[in-house]
Amino acid sequence: MKKEAMVNNDQSNSRFSVVYETLKKKIMEGDLPSNTPLVEEKLAKEYQMSRTPIREAIRHLVQDGLVEFFPRRGALVKEITIKDLEEIFTVREALEGISARIAASVITEQKIILLQEALEKADQELENGDKEHSFELGNTLHEIVLDVANNNKILTIVSDFKNQIQRFHYFSNHIPGRLELSNKEHWEIFEAIQARDGELAERRMRKHVRGTKESIIFAVKNNIRTI
Repeated sequence: MKKEAMVNNDQSNSRFSVVYETLKKKIMEGDLPSNTPLVEEKLAKEYQMSRTPIREAIRHLVQDGLVEFFPRRGALVKEITIKDLEEIFTVREALEGISARIAASVITEQKIILLQEALEKADQELENGDKEHSFELGNTLHEIVLDVANNNKILTIVSDFKNQIQRFHYFSNHIPGRLELSNKEHWEIFEAIQARDGELAERRMRKHVRGTKESIIFAVKNNIRTI
């Protein structure tokens, strides 16, 4: 490949990345609500670039499950429905509950230390008023549990709706007291795992996921957003 062609390709990839990451962040945080149309021509003017990287970014957002494409209507931000939420969290409760049970029996001391440090930092960030960072650190518990359980089938299923789950969380994190309760529940799950009590770890994980689902349903029904 000639140098000029390589440069052009790099620039195209860079433009695509900027549009993709920007649109994804806006969808996740509610700046682009459900059913917002993503019009290539309009976005190309807004970002001052050709329609090619815009089209590619939209295609990836469709693959992420954040955007839907309809004949004659074009691309729209995917609507969050209660049915979608119920289905996703039913699966998540079962799979993460099982993963917590497995993790309690196989987790290493090194992973326990990493998990404890993450939860301590999550509490600290919440005290500092940084809810977003606190949420990300608290979510480490879910990531480590799934990683330690080491079940590829579970990982594949959970990763398929990872973006939808993250988008749902943005609705609930600003319900007063919800993040504080979530962090407390994370500690309870951690304590069960640290004690190598698989049955208790599964029960607490299931309770936590159900509570998260209920708070998100409340947030969606009442149109609570992070903006």
